[in-house]
Parts: sequence; structure tokens; C-alpha cells
Amino acid sequence: MKGYQSYQLSGKERLLGIAITLLLAGLVSWLFYQSPWGMVSAAALSVPVQRALRDSLLRKQKSEMLFQFKEMLQMASAAIKAGYSMENAFVQAREEFIKLYGAHAIMAREFGNINHQVALNVPLERLLEDLAERSGMEEIVSFAQVFSFAKRSGGDFMKIFNNAVGKIQQKAEVKREIETVMAAKRMEMNIMNLMPFGILCYVGLTSPEFLEPLYGNWLGAGIMTACLLAYGCAYWIAGKIVNIQV
Repeated sequence: MKGYQSYQLSGKERLLGIAITLLLAGLVSWLFYQSPWGMVSAAALSVPVQRALRDSLLRKQKSEMLFQFKEMLQMASAAIKAGYSMENAFVQAREEFIKLYGAHAIMAREFGNINHQVALNVPLERLLEDLAERSGMEEIVSFAQVFSFAKRSGGDFMKIFNNAVGKIQQKAEVKREIETVMAAKRMEMNIMNLMPFGILCYVGLTSPEFLEPLYGNWLGAGIMTACLLAYGCAYWIAGKIVNIQV
């Protein structure tokens, strides 16, 4: 099974990255230089655009994984309370999970493989530890460790299991709430990031004589390049501010 600590862009996502790169390169070449030679910036923009897209999709994938894992554990806990054994509880939980989120959801696929391996007498705790290692997510790693310890210790397993599920549920809900708030802040950030382009576009269309001294000469190109670099630094700093890790 694949790991989830990095994200591999699909063909459509790569095309999206190329389209965004060409759009940005076109805006930069027209607004900052008014020269087709500015399109060479596409080569320089390609790497950061693809990286930003990959990081955004990885962040979205991890958020969705945590939510799905929390849902799967809640369903398994309900099945255990209904009288199912631990192994059969995850089988029942996956069936209920598929009804809500479909068979192509990440945790539906993962627990399909886990249930298959359990049927072949592979210990459930080992499979959860493998999932935790591949996910690279603190919550799943912590749960796998607690689950393995509870199985070995022979104590009040159900109490330990339910406590672990409750803590993961609380943290997942907090992360969900923070992500909802930060989504609005990211939208504000994106609007602010577009303002320099909007101002240049407005001035260039309504009063082009104000910008004429900046085009067609080395001094103007140097000033515009410095402004572009300052804008890039501001964009990077803003991204760091809104990228809160819980």
C-alpha cells in the first residue's frame, strides 16, 4: 500500500499546475514588463507553482484522512458496543462507512486491505501500526500505539479503546474548526495577493502614460523585477502565517 507523507500529482493536476503557471507567466510578462520575453518566467514559476499545488493537495488529503479515520473508529466503537468482536467491528464499520463515503474513500480502501489481512490471521495491531507509519499523522500513530499497548497489556481494553477514540474525535473536530476558519483567511489572503496585479492592470488600462517609463528600458525592468521579488516574498510570508499546524 502507498504512503501518504507526500503527494503525487495526477495527470489532470499536473495540467492544472501548467495552466496556472502559464497564466501567471502571462500576467507577469504583460503587467511587469510588457514584453513577450517575460514569458521565460514560466520556467522559473513552474517549480514553486507545482510545489504549492502539491502542498495544498497534501494538506487537504491529510485533513480528509483524519476525518475519515475518526469516522471509521466511531463506527467501530458503535459496533463493539453492539456485541461485535474487535476484528468484526472493523468489518462492520467499513460496510457502514462505504454507505456514507463510498468505496473509493481512502479509509474504505485502507480498512478493506486491513480486514482482508486480518482474515489471513495477520494481527490487527500490526496492520494499524503499518497504516500509522505510512500516514505519518500523529493522531493515527498515537492510536496505533495505544491500541497495540492495550492488546498486549490485557487490561480494560474497551475502556482504553473508547478513550483513544474520544481523544482522536476531539482533536479531529478542533482541526476541522480551525481549518474552516483558516479557509476564510486564505481566501482573504488570495484576494490581497491579487491586488498588485489588479492595481497594475487598472493603471495600465486607464492611465498607461504613468507606467510607460518603466517599460522598454533596463532601469524600469530592474525596478519592476525588484517589485516582483518583494511581492514574491510577501506571498511566501502570508502563506506561512495562514499555514497553522495543530
